[in-house]
Amino acid sequence: MTKKFFALIIAALFFVATPAQAENFSDHSAANLPGSPVEKFYASLPKAKGDYKSRQRPIMIQGAMNTETEVLIRALKNPVTYRELNYLFVAGTYKNYPVVIVRTEQGVANAAAATALAIKKFNPIAVINQGTSGGHDSSLKVGDIVIGERSIDSSAIKTDYAPAGAGAQLTAQEMRGTYSYDKAKKIFVPYKEYSADTTLFNIAFAVANAHEEFNTVTGVIATTNTWLNNIDYINFLHETYGSSCEEMETNSAAQICHTTGIPFIGIRVISNNILTANPYVPESAIVAQDFVLLVVEKYIRDVLKK
Repeated sequence: MTKKFFALIIAALFFVATPAQAENFSDHSAANLPGSPVEKFYASLPKAKGDYKSRQRPIMIQGAMNTETEVLIRALKNPVTYRELNYLFVAGTYKNYPVVIVRTEQGVANAAAATALAIKKFNPIAVINQGTSGGHDSSLKVGDIVIGERSIDSSAIKTDYAPAGAGAQLTAQEMRGTYSYDKAKKIFVPYKEYSADTTLFNIAFAVANAHEEFNTVTGVIATTNTWLNNIDYINFLHETYGSSCEEMETNSAAQICHTTGIPFIGIRVISNNILTANPYVPESAIVAQDFVLLVVEKYIRDVLKK
């Protein structure tokens, strides 16, 4: 999608009364409802027979919703579906290399569960978590892409002590992090952040430089089940932890990949930004998927097929 075309979509939507970030939640998940066109398309795909087999370890791409996975799945050749504990996995090939698309569903627990199941079942060579997000930086516009140099769980905090009646002072806090396996110590320890795999990050950065139709930045992806509409608190997270955007899956997938030793990167498109009164634009999910397909293509060509 070009800048010009995408700008036309955004411009048209800006004439509509601006909602808060959480007010379009039903629109966010409407495509996942039974009977929706996307659900019918997914249901029409052939079901896999037996266990997954591939001579090459697949690349895994994740999205939480149908709007974040449809473009990816339609790009696959010879797709077949698997279901484990009600999570959907679609395996096929892209650019003659095996790829598995995982619909993680929304939220940190679902993302962690779907990631663990998929790693066990498909043994991926790398995992890319991608999708939509709300802006934490007033300079970011709808359609801008955040290449996650790092991710954090912005709810994994320890607040300072406050006595009864003192009020809720959430900004008096320190980051605790989330627990994943430390191979050297052979125990689970807390990590305040998870860094992107260097190779995947460099590939994504190179794609961004080669394709000027995408507006990209590198930054920090903040993950939490909390949907923030408090501008002061969003600004606090941005200023304290450097968060570029917020969503519900990236850091928990990164946590599982760190524990299992799978290279990982998060890539998110800004779908709405309450800091600049930009409403939710569902079409922004297409931009993220188009960009990620280019990243995958370059990763296959420059790394996996060398």
